Amino acid sequence: MLSAFTTSILFLASYITYHSIRTYYFGLGPTRFTGEGIARPIYFLILGTHMILAIVVVPFILITLRYALKGKFDSHRRIARWTYPMWLYVSVTGVIVYLMLYQIYK
Repeated sequence: MLSAFTTSILFLASYITYHSIRTYYFGLGPTRFTGEGIARPIYFLILGTHMILAIVVVPFILITLRYALKGKFDSHRRIARWTYPMWLYVSVTGVIVYLMLYQIYK
């Protein structure tokens, strides 16, 4: 789990760095989704839930990690039941958003 946490932190740092450089140094705005038809509402539904849960899950991750590091495994298990599915959803939908935006509907 520490590896997953570290990987997530590294990904978040690289994501923020990439988009900051893209915006501030190259003056490029956000990439627009070019899909049409049913793909468009599906994409925005996935993107919206991904963004909301990506924000909501952060305190859950930090609290869950803190309980584990302090050896409070009963509390850790109790909150991890909520944290794990949210974190997994954010991870999977992040890949789906990437694929839809940059690979499938480029």
